[in-house]
Amino acid sequence: MRVLALNAGSSSLKAAVRDEPGAEPVLRVHVERVTGWADAVASVDAEVDRRAPDPAVVVHRFVHGGPRHHAPTRVDEALLADLREASSLAPLHQPIALAVLSAARDHWPGADHVACFDTDFHAGLPEVARRLPVSAALAAQGIRRYGFHGLSVQAVLTARPLMSDAVVAHLGSGCSVTAVGPDRRSRYTSMSFSPSSGMISSTRSGDLDPEIVLHLIEVHGHSPADLRQELNHRAGLVGVSGGLRDMRELLAAPGAEARLAVDMFVASAAMAIASAATTIDPWHHLVFTGGVGENQPELRQRICERLRLGSGVEVETVPADEERVMDSQARTVVAGGPSTS
Repeated sequence: MRVLALNAGSSSLKAAVRDEPGAEPVLRVHVERVTGWADAVASVDAEVDRRAPDPAVVVHRFVHGGPRHHAPTRVDEALLADLREASSLAPLHQPIALAVLSAARDHWPGADHVACFDTDFHAGLPEVARRLPVSAALAAQGIRRYGFHGLSVQAVLTARPLMSDAVVAHLGSGCSVTAVGPDRRSRYTSMSFSPSSGMISSTRSGDLDPEIVLHLIEVHGHSPADLRQELNHRAGLVGVSGGLRDMRELLAAPGAEARLAVDMFVASAAMAIASAATTIDPWHHLVFTGGVGENQPELRQRICERLRLGSGVEVETVPADEERVMDSQARTVVAGGPSTS
């Protein structure tokens, strides 16, 4: 059975076609610097038409499953309504994934479409990690830790089937750190209510004092929409460096602002890893994944030096193959079997 996995990021679309579960893809496509998501899907379709027959199944990555969906699910109108409602929980990512899904259903109307969720892996977080320090009234309104990059962490565990008691650092355009316990389930993850939280990322601030947001609204007249743009598109590395967001450019840049951005990134990653490590005992593995985590050995070394790791922690790099996990989950859903979550 041919399965096409569509993995939409903030400005790129990755696609992989597999004929068998766990096999190497027969086709990979990476559309970068996307300006129109319908056009990006059309580009993938053109490559599929040229090099492989149409898929029987198309599987889509969604950052957020919302409060109702914690397992891969076949797409229908009820699911679509729930995912649109969850857009307020991930306003930067959910509309993109919905746009890709809409275009894909037009291009492959005869295929089964399946949605997979980054929040799925963290659905069983222990209450001490899941609950945020807010009142019961706010908790009842859904204010809690959801966690993200779950498909990336699952990809690491798929590649290392015997691994447990690990901290997985997904360092890319977005960054998060997850602790995996002896049962190979999520114990803690640095991203919280939204993907904007946690450690510093390319264009996102990560955690901030909440009074900063209130001050900017009350004293300087910013609107929530303004601040959402500011803290998610003009903050993080790009804000500190004065315009650079690509770690390769930051490492090569001579300016003090670029050096400060890199130093802040290293410090933020080390602190997030150290925090996650306190939730597992013993700690056996530190895994770097994601574009920055996989491809910047200088940063990995600097982060590890700050951590002063003992001899009992094995450090390794594992490629983030989210599409492989999506492929497996989609096959299980279409076959009518139990969820792999």
